[in-house]
Amino acid sequence: MKRSLPCLIFTLEIVALLFASCATKAPPPAQASAPPPQAAPAQPANPTPAKVAKQRTVERKVPVLVKESSFYPDGLADEYIVYKLDDAKKNVIEKDVYDASRPDPIQRVVSDFKDGRLASESVFESDGSLRSRRDLAYDTSGLPAQETIFDAKGKPQSSSAYSYDASGRKAEWKALDASGSVKAVSDYAYGSSGLVGVEMKDSGGKPAGRIELEYADGKLAKRSYFGADGSLQKFESYAYSDGLLATVEYRGADGSLVSKTSYSYGPSGELVKAAESGPSGAPGEYTTYEYAVRVDDSVETYYE
Repeated sequence: MKRSLPCLIFTLEIVALLFASCATKAPPPAQASAPPPQAAPAQPANPTPAKVAKQRTVERKVPVLVKESSFYPDGLADEYIVYKLDDAKKNVIEKDVYDASRPDPIQRVVSDFKDGRLASESVFESDGSLRSRRDLAYDTSGLPAQETIFDAKGKPQSSSAYSYDASGRKAEWKALDASGSVKAVSDYAYGSSGLVGVEMKDSGGKPAGRIELEYADGKLAKRSYFGADGSLQKFESYAYSDGLLATVEYRGADGSLVSKTSYSYGPSGELVKAAESGPSGAPGEYTTYEYAVRVDDSVETYYE
């Protein structure tokens, strides 16, 4: 049976509405999901291992003076000194002085040590007889506090006493006679670079002279000597090369050159020659120095 037109139109409208509803309906929201896992940082193919502290023994060669020779300007030998060392090559146990014309020493100085410190020095004549002895005493910090000179019979002849500031620097030196009476006093003053002045006084405390020291770049540049009246007596000028003392000029109060000493060094910075020259530059006496080598071991830390 044929449908009526109104019924057909109504049916078409319903279909159209249903179609439109299906066409415009949004899809259901997606379910929340966990973010994808982050990839681990890429590791180097061969990671560098951490360095480990290790220790090793290092040998250091130290020059030790064993001979000092003096010569006249023409090269003729004057005298020489031989220094005898202990087995460790750290202390001089004997100093023998020779006249170049004699095979035997003209003087011997024998040193005795106690607790690693110099305790006494005995001076012997060429015939082996004792001339004098010097004894040293130390304070609780290990600094020299007193030294006493004795004659061959052991009788005190003179002595010296030292005192120090809080930094362990020498602050005062007193010279005393055999009875212990003060004969002279020196007071020491310091600046940022080191010792800057020495004031000398007589037994009564009156000025006996002074020494002033000047520095450049942390090194001694000038040393001036003044009399009791404060007048300049003489001065010394110091010059350096590669951090080592190169020359010392000795000049009078008027600045005139009296003499000059030039210094030469070995590969380890050890002094090998000190040569004097006169005001005109003419060569004077010179001294050469010879060394033995002491090997010191130390432990250092390194990383690898």
